[in-house]
Parts: sequence; C-alpha cells; structure tokens
Amino acid sequence: MHVASVLPPELFDESIDHLWDDPKSLAACALTCRDWIGTSRLHLFRTVRIQNASQCARFEALLQSTPAIARCVRRFTVSAEYKGVDEAGRSVEDDAWVNAVGGFVHRLERVTTIGLSRVRWHALLPETQAAFVDRFAHVRTLFLFEVRFEASRDVLDFLGAFPALNELYFHGVAWNKESPAPLGAPADETAIQAIRQAKECMHLSYLFLDSRSSPTLVTEWLLSHPSEQHLRTIQLCWREIENMKVVGDLLHASGASLERLLVEFPSGVPEEAVLDNQISLVHNTGLRSVRFGGLDAKAAASQGFMSNQLFPWVTAMISQISSPQLEEISFEFEITSVADLLSLDWSRIDHDLSREEYKGLLVYFFVVCQDMTPKVEKEIRNLIADRLHGLCERGTLCVSCV
Repeated sequence: MHVASVLPPELFDESIDHLWDDPKSLAACALTCRDWIGTSRLHLFRTVRIQNASQCARFEALLQSTPAIARCVRRFTVSAEYKGVDEAGRSVEDDAWVNAVGGFVHRLERVTTIGLSRVRWHALLPETQAAFVDRFAHVRTLFLFEVRFEASRDVLDFLGAFPALNELYFHGVAWNKESPAPLGAPADETAIQAIRQAKECMHLSYLFLDSRSSPTLVTEWLLSHPSEQHLRTIQLCWREIENMKVVGDLLHASGASLERLLVEFPSGVPEEAVLDNQISLVHNTGLRSVRFGGLDAKAAASQGFMSNQLFPWVTAMISQISSPQLEEISFEFEITSVADLLSLDWSRIDHDLSREEYKGLLVYFFVVCQDMTPKVEKEIRNLIADRLHGLCERGTLCVSCV
C-alpha cells in the first residue's frame, strides 16, 4: 500500500505555532520552504514595535519589498525616547521621526492594537495624524504611555476616533493647557456627528487609569454617554481626592457588568467619601475579584483621618460588596512595623469575608515591611490568621511577606 510522504499542512502550521515566542526558529522556518512562510510570518510580524528613525526606515523598506507582511501585523507600537529636558525641566521627546510612520501606517489594515509612547500628538504633521486616524476605526486595544496633547479637549477628540475600542490603557498622558469649560464643540457639524456616533458604538470592557494622568478627564468622558456602562475590568490609581464622587459614579455606571476591580488611592480617601457613601460597590453585583493596592500605613497615619482606624474606606468597601460571584480579594500593605496592622478593623473585615455566601473565598495579603525578619514575618502571619478565624474556617487565607 502506498503511504503519502507529505504530512497534512495543518500539522506543520500547528508545529510552527508552538514557536510563537522564538524569533530565530521562526526565521529559520520561513527559510525552510515556501509552504512554511505564511505561518512563520504571522508570528514574526504579529507584533511590531518601532523605537527610532533607523527601525522605522528598515520596516518601511521591508514593507516595500514584501507588501504581504503588512497583513500579518496585529499589534503596532510607536515608542519614542527622551533626549533631555527643556528650560522648565520637562522631558523633551525625540519623536520627529514619527512623521515617517505616516507614510506606511495605512498599509497595516489588520491592526487591532495600537500603542503610542512618548509621542507629542499635537506636534505631528496633519497628514501623519490623518494616516493614524484612518487606522483607528478597527482598533480594539489602545495603549497611551506618556503621550502629550496640546489641550484637554484634544484628548477627548482623540479617544472619540476609536469607534471599536474595547480596552484602554491611559498612562502618564498629559496636555499643555486646559480647554475652556464647558468643552467647546468642533465648528464642523460633521465632526460633531462623527464623534457622537463613535461614542454610541464604542463598548469598553477594560479600563486602566493611572495617577500620572488626569483620570477625572477620561472618567467624566466615559460617563457622558450611557453606552459605556459595560466595563468588566477597572484598574484605577487615583490621586484627585477632591473628585472622589466621579469614581463612585463610574462604579455605579458599570453596575453588574464589572467583574474585576483593582483600586489604589495614593493620596487617601477623604472622610466625606466614606461617610457619605460616595464610593460604593453595592451596584457591582457581578464582581469576581477585588484588589486593594498601595495601602501605605505610614502615609495613611499622617492624614489623621479616623486615626483609630487604618484604611477605613477599605473596610467600608468590603462591607458594600454583595456579589454572589465573588471568588477572590487581595490586599497590598506597606507597613513600618507589625503594630501598624493592629489599627485595622479586623472584626468587621472577618465578619464580611466569612459570610455564608462567600464560602470558599480566596483572600490574599501581600505585606511589605521595612524591617522584615523571619520573626516579624511569623508575627504578621499569626496576627492576620488569628484575627480572621472566621474566614479561615470558610475560605482560604494566603499571606505573603516581603
């Protein structure tokens, strides 16, 4: 009986797929035979990151010699560097070469993730901006890292150009000046309609906001149209304590769709936000995971708010959780000594975490101490376990000390 000597191409493709993170092996596969080129290229050029003018020129030349590569790119990042500081001490971006990207970005028709890092958007040529915007229509994930705009209104217009956006990472974004309030609308009525339509069809599920930007700007923008009430993950680092109500409004708007919440308040939470329930998780009945980060005991004690209790807002938010889907809660503490932990309202925390509906709950404590020794680590573990005996009977407690 004759046995075919050639294996099905699907087996070769699957084998090459296992090399997705090995560029040298993928390059070798691409040179092996014509049938292996397509799958190898998909992995080699799925993610493209350009960091300087030389890389930009090389990639453009590659696209000119092999146009098919453009169809392989799914994640495209432009990351400039800094070349010093100006008279005001502000970092100066070396991003003039980014305009050359505008000459070929239109070819990347299948890109679904775009990242911009250390780029002055307002300094790009109009034709470069237009070339990027043409690619935004199908982008689902956007990374902005230390990107600068001319005015706050420009940030909102930029975000409004992503009608299919699903995930937004907003890190270190800045602008030179605040736009007049209320934010003026574009003079062109067509532009108004385009932005309005973009807001209506955008459905964010993941939102990352850090304290180096102005999270209030983005949060208020999201709350300005009701279609953005389906966030499944929120990762929030918030310093603008005078605007805590906006955080509460975002949580309220997310409602039962919210599954994962990661919150950090480096500047603390004002008394009225706790006492008046400005921050509430009552409406987030679909929560599966909650993480409280950046709990610095020394910084909290210096505020003098409810000095007999440490992080009262954490205790309040735990009490508000009413999700039958809850699987995991974690805390990240930074303490100076074991005594800092004694100021936590352990009885209330244990009562809320050991409820019958939370049976099987997994609770993590990540504790960083300035003078961590084996003895101190043992004391921390024993203290937490002794005060959460109800939780230990119904769920799982994990303590990690650094």
